[in-house]
This record gives sequence, C-alpha cells and structure tokens, in this order.
Amino acid sequence: MPVQSTNPDYDAHIAEWKMMDDALEGECAVKRNQSNLPKPSGMTEAEKLDGVGNKYLYENYTARAQYEHWVRDALRSMMGLVSRLIPEIKLPSGMRGLEENATSDGFGLKQLFFRMVRQAISHGRVPLVVNIDEGGEPYFSTYATRNAINWKVGSQGGRQDLILSVFLEFRDNKEDEYDHDSKMVYRVFKMIDNVCHSEVLGEDGATIEDLRPLGTTGADARLIKGLYYLPVIYCGSTDNSPEVDEVPLLTMARAALKSYQLSADYFTALHQTSHPQPWVSGLDDSVELSVTGPSAAWDLGPNGKCGYLEFQGAGIEAVRTAMDDQKNAALEAGAKVMDVGGTESGEARKTRQNDQHATLHSIVITVAEAVEQALRYAAEWKGYDPEQVAFKVTPEFVMPEVDAQVLAELHKGVMAGTISADTYWQYLTTGKLPERPYNEEADLISEERESAGINLDKDDADDKPGAGGQPANRADDPPLGDDRAA
Repeated sequence: MPVQSTNPDYDAHIAEWKMMDDALEGECAVKRNQSNLPKPSGMTEAEKLDGVGNKYLYENYTARAQYEHWVRDALRSMMGLVSRLIPEIKLPSGMRGLEENATSDGFGLKQLFFRMVRQAISHGRVPLVVNIDEGGEPYFSTYATRNAINWKVGSQGGRQDLILSVFLEFRDNKEDEYDHDSKMVYRVFKMIDNVCHSEVLGEDGATIEDLRPLGTTGADARLIKGLYYLPVIYCGSTDNSPEVDEVPLLTMARAALKSYQLSADYFTALHQTSHPQPWVSGLDDSVELSVTGPSAAWDLGPNGKCGYLEFQGAGIEAVRTAMDDQKNAALEAGAKVMDVGGTESGEARKTRQNDQHATLHSIVITVAEAVEQALRYAAEWKGYDPEQVAFKVTPEFVMPEVDAQVLAELHKGVMAGTISADTYWQYLTTGKLPERPYNEEADLISEERESAGINLDKDDADDKPGAGGQPANRADDPPLGDDRAA
C-alpha cells in the first residue's frame, strides 16, 4: 500500500475534525463549504435552467445565514481557566533548557501544555512526537489532528504497542522566496528489528530523507542507542492510547451548524415578508410597465389589475423556536457559559459550570501525563533516568478563597518560627494548606531560618521561640500584654 494510506479510524472521524476546523475558524470558513448549507431544491432547479443568471439565489440565501461562534467562544473561555494553572516541572540538570525551549518553534513546556490542552478540547486528539535536533538536544512536535493519517499497533516484546506512525507535513517551496505554496511530504516512524526507524517520503513515494534508526546524533549518524519504541504519543481527551477519543466540543459544533442552517431559512423568510412581490394582470398590449417602487405610478388601462404576493410567514416562529432549541443544546453541552436572558437559574448555571470543569479536569490530567511521558522518552534517549522527570498539573479552576483570620494566624506562626514561609505563601496563593508530615514542615522551617542567616545552634534566648511558640522577651522589649495567650 502507498504511504498515503490512512487508518480506518482516521477515515471514520476526518469529517468531524474538518467540522471542528471550520467551527473554530468561523463564519467565513463555514460558508465556504457548501455542504454545510444544502441548496434548496427550488434553487437547484433554477440553476438547471440558467446556472449563471440564477446563481445569485443561493449566494443571497447563504449571505443572509448567520453562524454563531459558540465553539470558538467556548474554547476561549476554557483556555482562560486553564491559563491559571501552573505546571510543576522536575527535570535532570542536563534537560533544564526544555522549560524555556521545548517545541520545534522555540517555546517552552508551559506553552506546549497549553497548545495540547487547546487541541484536546477542540479535536480530542493531539499527536505528540519526541525528536533530537542536530545538536543532540530533544524537542517536541505536535501535529494537527487531520495530519496524523496512519498508525498501527502490533506486538512488541509480548505487549501491544505502536509499530507504525505516518504524519503529513508541509514544506516551503524554495524555488520562489515570495511564494506561499508548499509541498506535501510524509514522515514515517516504524519498527524494524525492534528498533525505531524514521524516513521522509514525497507524494510519489520517492525518498526525501533516508531511512535511519532513531537514537543517532551528529553528522556521522553514529548509533548511540537504538530506541525500542516509537517516540510518538497520541494524547486524547480521555486517555493516551492510539485509539481516537471523542471530541469534547463536537455536540456544540453540531448545534451551531444546525442553527446556521435554520438561520438561512429564518432570515430569508423575514426578507421575503418585508419585500412583497407586486403582480399585474389584464394589461393591454399597449401598456408597458418597466418601473416599480413607491415613487412610481402605474397606468393599468381600463382592464388592468395589480396587487402584492405577500409571504405570510406562518412557519417563521417555528424556525425561530428551533434555533433557540439549538442554542439550548449548545449550552447543555457544558462548554460555555452564555447569557440566556435570565431563563437559567443560578443553581443550574453552577451545575453546568461544574460539568465543564469536570471535562477540563480529565483533559488537563491526560495532557499532563502525555507531556510527562514525552519528557521521559527524551530523558531515556539522552541517557538520563526517566524517574528523574516529572510534569504535574493540579486542575484547580476555582479562584482561591483566603480567610483573613487564618492568614493572620499563619503570619504569626511564621514570625514565631513555628510555621514555614512556604506554608504561608501556599495558603495565600491557593487557599489551601499544604499536605505534608510534621517532620517535613520542621525541616523546611530549619532550611528557611538557615538561609536567612539565623544560627539555630546558638544558645541564645533571642533566637529561640519561647513558650507557646512566642519569641522570648528581650530586656529592652516592652512587656507582653494580656493578649499573649490569644
């Protein structure tokens, strides 16, 4: 089979992914695709009689239709919540540069995480590839969902694992520096004799980059360590297996598309209602009418009659109701908080927001696990212990609520040396106290006091906490008041 061959699951879902592409790009993209708004039969028959002269009928029909940007707004709102999250990153010293330069276009791990969350929400699938540049440094590439055209799972060491991944890439046409045309190539990863190999082929199957084992660096392509797996992760909306996951915003996209189709009929009906069609009959051959409008007078002769064909619009209200139903369906998808004109109670809104957070919760965890796995692949490729790598994200989307009284008591504890400054800061920024054993908290207090230049071994009452965790009195200090016990 040729390199252009696609996975059956790809063929089954490509229409959904293209729908999401159009939904995110907006109204212009939706209207460019004629399949999004089927042509009414009357317009089809009119174009059979005169394709050029009657083309305007469908053009006007499409122009009046309105596409609501619910999907794009929902994604922006979700990413606003995700942008508050701060990843916890742990890397070996030789890989610390990835925090600021991790992607093929020079962005850090945090931006990589945000990109992947965005694509997981919008398309339910993020192909992530680990690679090594010419300088021997690892980097990560993500592909558009529709460009990961083929994959295959087979037996590897007694377990089921990836044995083939094919990606579509676009490269600039270097013949003209001002031209924006590009050519398609296919990057292939496959297992040969339990070692991962990679090559790049053209549309005609010709070799552009020779087949080579991954794990090679430098000009001499010396084999450092042949990878026994494909450094490819298919991050999904629910898990990171190669199977295709559901698209979280697909229900909303379908509702928006149906609302767009209904709006074409709705606004066309309104247009026809406000523009009645004049008619005349019984005119003599000598009578000629060539001008119509409120400023024109007609001489119909002794036998002429005239009137208006008015569009009654009995179904307009039904169409508008159907459009409202689609809006409610989009809201119930749990992806966007919208103004519904006061018909939604506060409790219902809160429940829907919690559903949205639950969806984001699973997506954030799944993406964080994918990034961590990619970092472990890179560490193993570079010869580091993968266990030294960690990428964790706590999916907390609610703004922290800090109790001023608790914060004041924590501040007293920090000043008295019984609470670490880290505990105080975590409560201030997250609204939660850190969960750690007493001995870890005591060690943290000691480290903070040592870094501040306080000698804990000095037998000096000035540096030791007094009874009840209060600092001991100095001779020149004013006496403690009666509120000391508080």
